[in-house]
Amino acid sequence: MPPGIARRLRWALEGPASNLYLCGVISLAAAVLLLVQATVFPAKATFILLAAPTMIAALILIHAVARAGSLRLDDAIGRIASGVGLTIRAGGTPSIFAVLLYCAGVVGAAGGYAWLALTTTGITRDDVVVVWSLLDKRQPVFAYLVVIAFVLFHRAMVFLFFAPTYGWREAPAAPRRWWLARLGGAVFVAIVAYGWLGAGALLDVVPAGEATLAKFYEYHSLVHLGGLEQIRLGATPYVEAQTQYGLGNQLLAYVLTRTFGFSNHGFYAGVLLVDVVCIVAFFVVVQQVLGLGWALAGLVGWVLWPSPAAVIDLAGWAILTRWIAVPILALLLARFLLAAGPGAGSWIAPVAAGIIWGAGGFMSQENLSGGLLVLIFSLGLYGPVSGQPLASLARSAGLFLASGALAFMLLIAGTIGVGHALDVLRQASAQSALVMAGVSNSVWSDNVGLTLTLEVVHGWWADSLSTHGAVRPVLQTYGFAVLLMVVIGLLAGYLGRSWQAASGAQRQFVWKFAGVAVGAYVLHLFALLRSDLTHLAGPSSLLPLFLLALPVFAWRCLRPGLGRGLLLLVSVALIADAAIAGRSALIRHVQAAGSAWKDSMAAHEVFRALRAAEGQPLDVASRYSPIPRYQAAFRNGPSFAELEELAGLLRDKLQGHPVELVLPMHDDPMNDPELLYFFGGFRSVSGITSPRGSIWTKADRDAWIAKVVSAKNACAFFDSQSLDGPLFRAWNDVAKAGAVVTQPVEGRRLYGLLSCKA
Repeated sequence: MPPGIARRLRWALEGPASNLYLCGVISLAAAVLLLVQATVFPAKATFILLAAPTMIAALILIHAVARAGSLRLDDAIGRIASGVGLTIRAGGTPSIFAVLLYCAGVVGAAGGYAWLALTTTGITRDDVVVVWSLLDKRQPVFAYLVVIAFVLFHRAMVFLFFAPTYGWREAPAAPRRWWLARLGGAVFVAIVAYGWLGAGALLDVVPAGEATLAKFYEYHSLVHLGGLEQIRLGATPYVEAQTQYGLGNQLLAYVLTRTFGFSNHGFYAGVLLVDVVCIVAFFVVVQQVLGLGWALAGLVGWVLWPSPAAVIDLAGWAILTRWIAVPILALLLARFLLAAGPGAGSWIAPVAAGIIWGAGGFMSQENLSGGLLVLIFSLGLYGPVSGQPLASLARSAGLFLASGALAFMLLIAGTIGVGHALDVLRQASAQSALVMAGVSNSVWSDNVGLTLTLEVVHGWWADSLSTHGAVRPVLQTYGFAVLLMVVIGLLAGYLGRSWQAASGAQRQFVWKFAGVAVGAYVLHLFALLRSDLTHLAGPSSLLPLFLLALPVFAWRCLRPGLGRGLLLLVSVALIADAAIAGRSALIRHVQAAGSAWKDSMAAHEVFRALRAAEGQPLDVASRYSPIPRYQAAFRNGPSFAELEELAGLLRDKLQGHPVELVLPMHDDPMNDPELLYFFGGFRSVSGITSPRGSIWTKADRDAWIAKVVSAKNACAFFDSQSLDGPLFRAWNDVAKAGAVVTQPVEGRRLYGLLSCKA
């Protein structure tokens, strides 16, 4: 930079600032104006044209006011602010640069929120395929993120510019646990976690009876099977055998399904086993990082509040490897930044955490984005009080990101090839962007309603309040979100105000609670995207532990007053409510723990029988379960005979050629194309084997149709009830040009038409 420009910048930014209250009012007015602009003009291009000059003008005005002498208007605003408890208590007079940067943060936060949450996504209801829904939840989701991001920005600004009065003070080191005690604690917690939660969950692999369809024959499991069949037939995982559950999860499910007999039963058994391992491993990590008491409390909390324990039976959806890296990273980063102190300059900790992040990101997109958020919020919350210089924090962040990216790329290269890395990232980002925009392949929450009636009848007030649907999960989803935001703000204030003077025991509790709170906060983002009990429970591995530790935080870390009293009241009330509502669940888990050995042996017999079926030729019924005694319910299904006959007819006609199956999507899962791909052993032309389970728009559907129509040597089977669909019409346009052979597929009835390019 030329010396003249540098001198001008120093002249413009150095020196004490004046009129702080007026600068704050200007920044708030600009922030409100940006929100109004985005609301009135939601088109992104229009908003940018309006927002850019608004932000520039606001910062120029703030700079001029900060450089000017003291104004009477600022004094008047100061008196009003003092009357409502909003006095600015800066430690000395901040510089013009500090005030300008802080106000830029205020305006930028509002502008960022307006851009992310209030402008249009470009997706309307006309763009959504009729079987899917659209509910834009960006406003609460980004408010959840932006508010806390600004809280952390505020704490960093206070530390760096306004009142740098706190820092690191050495505290007595906690006594190191003997390695044998650590090993014993890990073994004890693993046994307790398995007996308390794992054995009962594993028992789901045993069908409840031979006369009814087993629990594993359920949509959330079936949605994976067509993609797994494509991999078995040579398709590239995730890229040519599409899924929304992550590349690593699909590969893991494929290996386990092959191990336990390539069947619906085998898939369910493999995922259940993974989930139980994740549960046990999670609580061992909690015990090793936080201590035995925290782990035992978490085990109890998983029964009292929504947690992954409530959704393990939905094994196809609740593959716990989708979220497992996020809570582990939250606990490890809190320990690394707060417990280790300024001497934690080793490269090992950030590299190890980065590898966990990269491996988790390989498993699922939730780990990828959630782990990155954990890093950002951990650095913002703990960095100013960690005692580590900014250069050291930057180096640790760089090592984390570099090692994570390297682990991610190596895992992709070692499984499907480095050339597919961009395809993996593109598909993961496209799906997450659609979810954030509100496009979903299922409802966004359970049907709920609240009706309040007020009327006067013959001179008397008559009022009534009624609800319908599962209101409690919706209230918990948004109520816990508000509680998490409040507590993160209080935690940031405590770290800035009291961390330096805290005793060793106090610090031990605070850094542990901080890791739990940050992890629960980030994981709750995924629950906010939907509001039903399933989507609240799945990622909530740290939420129960956070709720149990909250009264202790309020009592030990907050100053006496109304705020502490309210937080104590709310936290104790939540625990009391959960204990009353969950007492039967606690009793049930105590009883289940007593039968853990018997349940394990029953599950072991089924796993052994499935393992023995590996490599055996499978017919249609064996694709349901390779264990003969469980096949009767499937064979007796009303659609089984037609499914078996249709699969055989198509195999005879196709002779191994790929085919796109176009079937109506009824409630009967046997009529879903996903099932016909799997039970018939057919290779898909497009790789999209479950249209109902894919997140896409009409544009994505048109791209799918174009891919199928343009494929060489492709076949398409149209069910007799799907002869008026968009793919059929597009295929007919190709057929009119010749070189297409069409023949009916007929058995018990006319199933449809099979049309192949010559």
